[in-house]
Amino acid sequence: MKEYVFKKDRSEIPKVIDFIRECLDKKKITKKNAVRPLLAAEEILEKICEVANDDSEIIVGVESLLGNVKIKYSGKGGEFTVADIQGKLLFGGSSSIGGRAGEALQGLIQKLFGENLNVRCEKGNIFVKQQVKKSPYSNLIVTLLALVLGVATGLLMQNMLPSDVSGTITKNVFSPVYTVLINALKMIVAPLVFFSIASSIAEFSDIRALGRIAGKVVAMYILTSVLAIGVGYVTYNIFPIGNPNLAQAVDADAAAATIAKGESATISIKDTLVGIVPTDVITPFQKSDMLQIIFMAICLGLAAATLAKAVPIVKDFVSAMNMAFSKITAVIVSFMPVMVFCSMAKMMATMKFSSFMDVITWIPVVYLGDVIMICVYLVLLLIFARLNPFKFISKYYPAMVSAFTLSSSNAALPSSIRQCKSLGVSEKVYSFSLPLGATINMDGSCITLMISALFFARIYQLPVTGAMLLQLFIAIIVLSVGSPGVPGGNLVCLTLLIPQIGIPAEAISLVMGLYPIISMMQTMANVTGDAVVTTIAARSEDMVDIKKYNQ
Repeated sequence: MKEYVFKKDRSEIPKVIDFIRECLDKKKITKKNAVRPLLAAEEILEKICEVANDDSEIIVGVESLLGNVKIKYSGKGGEFTVADIQGKLLFGGSSSIGGRAGEALQGLIQKLFGENLNVRCEKGNIFVKQQVKKSPYSNLIVTLLALVLGVATGLLMQNMLPSDVSGTITKNVFSPVYTVLINALKMIVAPLVFFSIASSIAEFSDIRALGRIAGKVVAMYILTSVLAIGVGYVTYNIFPIGNPNLAQAVDADAAAATIAKGESATISIKDTLVGIVPTDVITPFQKSDMLQIIFMAICLGLAAATLAKAVPIVKDFVSAMNMAFSKITAVIVSFMPVMVFCSMAKMMATMKFSSFMDVITWIPVVYLGDVIMICVYLVLLLIFARLNPFKFISKYYPAMVSAFTLSSSNAALPSSIRQCKSLGVSEKVYSFSLPLGATINMDGSCITLMISALFFARIYQLPVTGAMLLQLFIAIIVLSVGSPGVPGGNLVCLTLLIPQIGIPAEAISLVMGLYPIISMMQTMANVTGDAVVTTIAARSEDMVDIKKYNQ
């Protein structure tokens, strides 16, 4: 990191700004993108000189790591906050500016600083960090490293440590850390989805426009789910996998816990539709019933939009809560590489190699189905939105890889939102469509369920008839819209699905150990579908910045 050191002297500020400009130029920050950071840097230096001790050395450095570029400031002196620096731009801290001029000025300040400035003053020391560029790939690189290290650690434990030692490490280290992080993720999902959808609806002053967008989004989600089931069927028929000898390897004991989770759940269109309306406002959050949470969020959002002029505090409250839970989610997601490492190490340390080889053919067939579905998405984007699909992939793929490594549509939601923003999609659309899609749009899961059901049917030598396919189609659609509100997610969905066609639920023991590998690819397909539908809906309402999309 290059540094510039100077004594407290405002006359040095222009020289420091020149130093920062040269460093940013070497870091390949364009002049256009350097304007805002340099304006902010000038205000930061002014404030530091104002509060620093007379004999203090002020150190300014520019560093780059994994594509992230930061400016760091340090010195000794009094205390100040980000708000103090922002106040300097309000014409000396005047609060008399109102109306559109005040809003425009606040917008300028937000662009200058946003969430990219951190000020810490403690024990007479001043530390300031200013984010100039945040690479969309830094988190991806760290997560991929965690994935590789987790696999390597698990294999080493399995092959070099006694099973009891490996089991002890897994039980007392990897499992607790993974459980804490996944519980934190589960904790935040319900309020995040609730306030995100409510806030996006509250922003619509024209309820009819919201109705049009929501109708298009839901219709496209249903269309892609139907296409996904078709893709799963076609993919399986191209590669009809399933060895009848595998039926002898079914382990009833290994599957008992998962089966128990789905025992009380049923597949019924009527029950799914009736169950959307909750009996109270607490139970849906306790059970993480996403359909009921979405219903309540829509009600709150519509009420806030209707009362926006008469009682603006309702809309402001919903918006503030959305920001708060988004911030909490960002903090939790920052620990996701740790979760990925623990998850992969735990899985690879316990997975039986023989079990892996028995069903290895299941994995590439499901992966192929997901890849075909992603190609279908790009064709839909070209047909319905008339947008270049290659531009979409070039900008959105960091979110796709993030979804792959995290194996959770909800965990990948912040990354998906960030990439949709870079595509030029309006916040009014993606803040509503993406959380909704993370809950009800499970195209990757549809593909997995169809291929898995046909895979098991071949193992148990059951004839695939038209009636069976109709049963599978209806059951998969219902499960993709509202999976049962019990832990276990898609694996429990598979437990509910296969008995519908005469296959014992215990058959899932064949794939239980490998399901996390499948889950990664199906999550990537799910998230990509959410983004494509969001882009198509936004384009139909002329709410995509085409210039930004094509950059």
